[in-house]
Amino acid sequence: MRPSLPTALALLCSIAAPAFARSDLAQQCTAFGESQYRQLDPSVDRVTAIDHPPPALERFDGKAGSQPVAAALTLRGRLTYRNRAPLETQFVCLLDRGERPLFFYALPALATRAAPTPPVGRGAAPVPQLQNPTARQSQATMALAPQLPTQAADPARPVNATRLRGLVRDLGGRLQFMPCDGAPLALEDRTRGQDLMRALRELTAGQEGRPMFVEVYGVRETGINTGIGVVELRRAAVETAGCRERFDQREWIATGNEPSWRLEVTSRDMAMSVLGGLSTQRVPHGGPQKSGGGLEYASADGSDLLVTIDERRCIDNQSGSLFAYVVEVRSEGRTYQGCAAHNPAMPAP
Repeated sequence: MRPSLPTALALLCSIAAPAFARSDLAQQCTAFGESQYRQLDPSVDRVTAIDHPPPALERFDGKAGSQPVAAALTLRGRLTYRNRAPLETQFVCLLDRGERPLFFYALPALATRAAPTPPVGRGAAPVPQLQNPTARQSQATMALAPQLPTQAADPARPVNATRLRGLVRDLGGRLQFMPCDGAPLALEDRTRGQDLMRALRELTAGQEGRPMFVEVYGVRETGINTGIGVVELRRAAVETAGCRERFDQREWIATGNEPSWRLEVTSRDMAMSVLGGLSTQRVPHGGPQKSGGGLEYASADGSDLLVTIDERRCIDNQSGSLFAYVVEVRSEGRTYQGCAAHNPAMPAP
């Protein structure tokens, strides 16, 4: 029996109302996120929601730091810049009990790759650090950069995987994850080849309970098995500021050894300092440009500073810390190689 017209209209309204409510929340969240991103990066123009797929609202009781969180809205959106190409990605908006935005962050888009970051480093040898490389030496070293044998492709990262930061501990054979902005959670290592557990053993020298700072992609489990299932390890270190690390306006922070050097990249300029050097070299750049499979920043004032960043696993050859990006800096006739970290508050490149 077909429903009467009033019944059908009531049913339609009951279905449409939540969708309209989620759309309204999406607009509130993108306006909130836009103001937050503009404080981090003045080149951000707009943050807008995309209607398809529709936003997904999940209600729960939790905390982000000391602030109660009542719901999370996941939505597809577009980040538009004033001086570079727009970026489409997935955003997460945490809401309080009055459905007001508290936190807004982006999840990296998966259009460029379906598998975790290709490992480079401890499996063969650390990324080389050169003392006095010439251009020819640099090319030869890069040609010999450690590459793992060809293997079967890693499974695609689950679409519901979230970028997380915090401390991991081994407590009597059970892994615990302490998020930078939350309470302790049980953790299950689902990375290929137990990548997370292997890094924990190596960096903590097997000391039970010693914390290791990580950046991971994880899937939250609910119900009886409440916790985090980690599917990809992006960064790991024990000698670091960890959750206290501040990027502020910087998009990238890169470091290397022999000699010790540090690079900072903001939306406008980049600063290179070398231990024993005369002064920090700070120059403007014209924005990131695609270069092969990575990004390239070139000085815009005619000075000799060129930075290339590739998404390949990098192992610091002194601390053993693990990073998701390899960086090469060419400056004043020399080439420096090391590892880079990306600002976690900004959309992934």
